[in-house]
Amino acid sequence: MKKGYVAFVLHGHMPFIRHPEINDALEERWLFEAMSECYIPLINVFDGLIKDKIKFRMTMSITPPLMAMLQDEYLNERYMEYLTKSIELSEKELIRTKNNYDESKVAQFYNDKFNGLLKTYKSYENNLMNAFKKFDKLGCLEVITCSATHALLPLISINPEAVRAQIATGVESYIDTMGHAPNGIWLPECAYSYSLDSVLKEYGIKYFISESKAVLYSSPKPKYGTNAPIALPNGVCTFGRDIESSYQVWSNFMGYPGDFSYREFYRDIGYTLPMDYIKPYINAAGIRIDTGFKYYKITGNTEHKEIYNRDEAMEKVLKHGTHFAECRTKQINEISSHMDRPPIITCPYDAELYGHWWFEGPEFINAFIRKSAEEWTSYELTTPSEYLIQNPIVQCCTPNPSSWGENGDYSVWINSSNHWIYRDLHRCEEIMTRLANTYTKPSELQERALNQAARELMLAESSDWPFIIKNNTTVEYAVKRVNTHVNRFMSIYDNITKNTIESKLLEKIEQIDNIFPNVNYRNYCKK
Repeated sequence: MKKGYVAFVLHGHMPFIRHPEINDALEERWLFEAMSECYIPLINVFDGLIKDKIKFRMTMSITPPLMAMLQDEYLNERYMEYLTKSIELSEKELIRTKNNYDESKVAQFYNDKFNGLLKTYKSYENNLMNAFKKFDKLGCLEVITCSATHALLPLISINPEAVRAQIATGVESYIDTMGHAPNGIWLPECAYSYSLDSVLKEYGIKYFISESKAVLYSSPKPKYGTNAPIALPNGVCTFGRDIESSYQVWSNFMGYPGDFSYREFYRDIGYTLPMDYIKPYINAAGIRIDTGFKYYKITGNTEHKEIYNRDEAMEKVLKHGTHFAECRTKQINEISSHMDRPPIITCPYDAELYGHWWFEGPEFINAFIRKSAEEWTSYELTTPSEYLIQNPIVQCCTPNPSSWGENGDYSVWINSSNHWIYRDLHRCEEIMTRLANTYTKPSELQERALNQAARELMLAESSDWPFIIKNNTTVEYAVKRVNTHVNRFMSIYDNITKNTIESKLLEKIEQIDNIFPNVNYRNYCKK
């Protein structure tokens, strides 16, 4: 007998990284790697489950920047080039490793993998959103939205119009792609503050996902903890992250991805093979980067790494998928005896964890879903929307402001390394609001410029840039992106107010930062 539910929620997001003005931009590879290691493998998992008539329900946020990039003609052409090169390299690797049995098995796996990726990619007409729209229509995957460019909303709430524009544009772009309104939203970084309540209600959002602290420390104290949603005073609901299931995947010391049988992330042939061999498959400028060809398993905390064994890894995937299902069954059995309604365990994760950081992650999801469909489990997989339909009476509480970042607050995104960003953002937000309220009847050229100014501002607001700066990874790129968008915004603003808009220059910027073709600058008007 099924006693409760599990909501497995994936957050699919990439910053808007589209650089037709740069030859072989390094950062575009972030998207191509995610497509090859995460998104297409997930699509293959879902298609396999449907083919085998395995009943499942999952939720996945696909942020507006990711939706835009997956449908972008230029990026899809670049990805096809990437796949073609990867297949070519896989064929060379078959030859290079032919005298080493263990390595040659891994090389054959990669050859099969990349050819399989190409087959799936072509089957969806080189547009992965075609797959996700199909799953959403079939009802097995509920796709939810996010703010326009993954801005950390509490940190721009000093200008309410900026928050409204982010939510409005996120919802509108979702409708443009999916053909219907979203039920739920993934608040970027699960960052909640009281200032978001009214705007979520205004744009028809029924629920959002939050950090466990948002629910556990809400007022009044929730009767069921994170095992049931809570409702804001205006009726919007939130589902809090379950701590136990989160640790089983994320934890450094007890998480599944650290198992010694899984593929080692950090050893790639792009850094080790001779330059004359690897040069055609790395960056055009000769910069050594990941190629996706990694021959070692984690092995342990040692410099000596053993060759990756795919069969062994798949055995561990089945073991871990089964264990995860057993743990959710145990949880549900224990929780349900103390509740007067069926409990729900909400399991939210970054989608890119599954396949990119944890190479076997999509296969883990596959194993978990298949085990969940077996009779012995005491739960069903569901979505937050479905749960609310079946259980409409929800306790009213005010969530605690929080995020799923370090310390449970916003300190990852505003600290001594990156706080300078917000001075520029707030200035631009104030200007954008003033422009929207001033230019109520613009000319066609002015309207184009105003819409492009809105695009530049929202791109500058992405939470990815302060995150990268705080973590000291590709800092130069993040700083450049913020400054580039702010400078473009200020230039457009100057041209609008001085009536010196140059059509050709504006068109060039529109072609580079072409996100949100139907953006409406009027979303910044004061209400």
